[in-house]
Amino acid sequence: MDRAEDLDWLVDVLSVDTVSPLEGGDPRGFAAAQDLVEKGAAQRGFTTVARFAPGLALLDDPLVPAVVTDAADEYGPDFLAAQPSVVLGIGDATDAHRTMVINFHLDTVGPHLPPRLDGEFLRGRGTVDDKGPGIAAMTGVARAFARRPELREHIRVLVMSVPAEEGGALGTYGTRFALRQAGIDAALMVVAEPTGNRFLDCSSAVMTPQIAVSGQDSTDDHPYEGTNATLVLGHAAVHLSRTLAPVAEEVNAKLCIAGLHTGTSHNRVYGTGSLKLNIAYYDDVARARLEAAVERAFRELPGQFRSDLAGSAPARQVASRYEQVVTLNWLKRGYPALANRHPRLEGVLAAAGLERHDGAADGSAFTCDAIWAAEHAEYVVVCGPGDLGRNGAHTDLEHVRLQDLQEYAERMERLTLAFAEHVRSGDQRREQNQRHGKESA
Repeated sequence: MDRAEDLDWLVDVLSVDTVSPLEGGDPRGFAAAQDLVEKGAAQRGFTTVARFAPGLALLDDPLVPAVVTDAADEYGPDFLAAQPSVVLGIGDATDAHRTMVINFHLDTVGPHLPPRLDGEFLRGRGTVDDKGPGIAAMTGVARAFARRPELREHIRVLVMSVPAEEGGALGTYGTRFALRQAGIDAALMVVAEPTGNRFLDCSSAVMTPQIAVSGQDSTDDHPYEGTNATLVLGHAAVHLSRTLAPVAEEVNAKLCIAGLHTGTSHNRVYGTGSLKLNIAYYDDVARARLEAAVERAFRELPGQFRSDLAGSAPARQVASRYEQVVTLNWLKRGYPALANRHPRLEGVLAAAGLERHDGAADGSAFTCDAIWAAEHAEYVVVCGPGDLGRNGAHTDLEHVRLQDLQEYAERMERLTLAFAEHVRSGDQRREQNQRHGKESA
């Protein structure tokens, strides 16, 4: 981003607090941030194609995570309306094979960190995840159209600016809804996320099973009379790790034994609590195996608990009622993973200086909104400047090099031109095939 006005635009967008309400933020900042995105886009030749938010009926969708419905219940009926998605467009083409899409998310993790320039770095929340990549991509696309006005007649680029990627929302009321609501159908979709300016054509999806205990408390005066949820869940964490880890390794998945909560007092037996697991996978076969493995492991828990803790006084009460007080709940389940290839469009990306990286092979591919895009584009990739780890995404040290943003903008400019050439070549092939067909007839 070599122009001061482009950097100023990004800083303005970064300055607006868009911490996800699932991360404790106030969703009312999203409308103001989208206003700034639209204003800057309009100054660079984009028009607003659509601006919308889903109705509350979306919360009944079984693929909407429990954390979203819980947040909506807490915030109130304006929860979704306060977080609009915006679709921006440049170019006059309407056919899907002439359309390229760029997707980025405005929501961030908490807390909000105001932007600040620090030499060659821009620091603050959203600099690398994900406002920085999104604004840089738009400046690159706009530059291509400004330098080559004739592109308008041949291609169209749509940009989706959405909420609901962070905090476990998984794009369910942002990207997924916006793709469907806007009726997007494209040849190429680029999900702008930090990948070191390489592109990934896979993205993991996740499932989140929860083991919950609902029993009765007791005090340290009568510790054996309570339903010892801490003991149950600690045992479950060990058993599930032992039984699920081999399955996850076999199917190239990532098993996270996550949060366990009962209480914090030293003199109380907690009768309620929960244990969460998060499992990331790269294909639907793995998803089916992992779901079955979780349910099988859960069915084994009562017998294993009684066998491992036979004769233990703290376990006595819960052992007799295990099946009645311990349940398996699915907080996330059934999400599609992304895995796709497209030789011709891979060549288009390569022509723009973007190198393919097999993120499933080394586990570097991550979960993002790309999982919803396969049915809306011939080829879906994840590509952006910076690196989630090295650039401190989701930490107080989040930053991005200005040079990385600039290089990404330049690559997106070249990608726009390369995509236009791809469309032109396709047109020529179709004309030749039509002529050949007529001659054969």
